[in-house]
Amino acid sequence: MPNELTKLAEEQIQARLKNLPDWEIDSGMLQRRYTLPTFPATIFFVCAIAHLAEVGQHHPDMNISYNKIAVRFATHSVGGISYKDFEMAKKVDELWKTFDWNPS
Repeated sequence: MPNELTKLAEEQIQARLKNLPDWEIDSGMLQRRYTLPTFPATIFFVCAIAHLAEVGQHHPDMNISYNKIAVRFATHSVGGISYKDFEMAKKVDELWKTFDWNPS
């Protein structure tokens, strides 16, 4: 794998975004917004992301508003977006898919 902590060029970012269709670039950060059914579900998901980030040693900014979360990644040490940000975004998406947010 290429150096995880190298700032990606704009064309590299756009190419990688094609593999993460729910993510976007906002203010120089890789971002996805999630909507959950309840406030407790939102906090549960935030805690799960926090654990994932701690294991991966790459922590996102997260903005929480009742049942909505914006998850934002950037590699501050390189001054932009790196491969590590895309790797973590993919892991957050995989985590998202493991939950049944509308149990019967």
